Amino acid sequence: MTQNGRAQPIVRCLTAVLVSLCGVLPAAGLDLDWPTGAELVRIETDRVAGFRIATGPFDGRAVPTLEFAGDLSQEIWVLPDEAGDSTRIFATIEGQLTAQGYTIGFACADIGCGGFDFRFALPIADGPSMHVDLGRFHYLTASRALVDAVEHLAVTISQGGQHGYVHVARVTPVGALAVPVTSSTRQTDPHEGAADAEGVIARLTTTGSAVLSDVTFATGASALAGDRIESLVALAAYLAEDPRRRIVLVGHTDTEGSREANIAVSRARASAVRAYLVDALGADPAQIEAEGIGYLAPRASNSTTAGREANRRVEAVLIAY
Repeated sequence: MTQNGRAQPIVRCLTAVLVSLCGVLPAAGLDLDWPTGAELVRIETDRVAGFRIATGPFDGRAVPTLEFAGDLSQEIWVLPDEAGDSTRIFATIEGQLTAQGYTIGFACADIGCGGFDFRFALPIADGPSMHVDLGRFHYLTASRALVDAVEHLAVTISQGGQHGYVHVARVTPVGALAVPVTSSTRQTDPHEGAADAEGVIARLTTTGSAVLSDVTFATGASALAGDRIESLVALAAYLAEDPRRRIVLVGHTDTEGSREANIAVSRARASAVRAYLVDALGADPAQIEAEGIGYLAPRASNSTTAGREANRRVEAVLIAY
């Protein structure tokens, strides 16, 4: 059925049972901030043996893909004209995903994706609820670490008439759990932030690297704690003094969870620090890279709480000066 020319919401799976296990909740749904007037016109859930997500553009013969099994959730949103063109919508969604701890994988636009061959090689929803203009569409993939698992997204954005269209497909491994929200027990001296800000540049310039010790994370989390992080204020000022200076932010984790999940989390942590430097402090993004190596370079034993907290860190490495 349709209403005002649009498909009414279709819900295949009307209920879901939320189970709490040892204080850890099932993986939470995607929470994007949609513009005023946006309408959810279709939602479907299913358990799949394999859902194809592109890893590159059409190469003349095929679209390279990976298949992911698990619980598949698909949403289609129709956005008002005021939301802007597909490029603007893409940038908004990309920024929100990064802020929520997702790592952006492959991204492309219309002919750069492969046009017709790309669009019809993938399980992108059809009309009437979803419209894909082959000359005005964007595609991106993203992933986020859960507890001992990784969640994968594929987002298609396009335009048609006066509206924007967004298809979001999310694959979560069966039984995957959200990262437990735990607070750090680390005691912070009120003068420590200022002291670290003074020392971080000295360590960076004398040894080539510096741990940003006032940037802290809970196990599995990638969100920064605190409104003003003194070491990052000092780092932004240092970069602004000379545009030739460049750093790599390297994320580290404790050993909770799989290697793959920890590398994704550590990269998300480094990306969160980079975003703070660029968005909050006005640093030049061209001067800052972000990488993650998971639990492969501990600086303390993971057998103790204090050691795990020490290992959850981001380190700045000076690569040009």
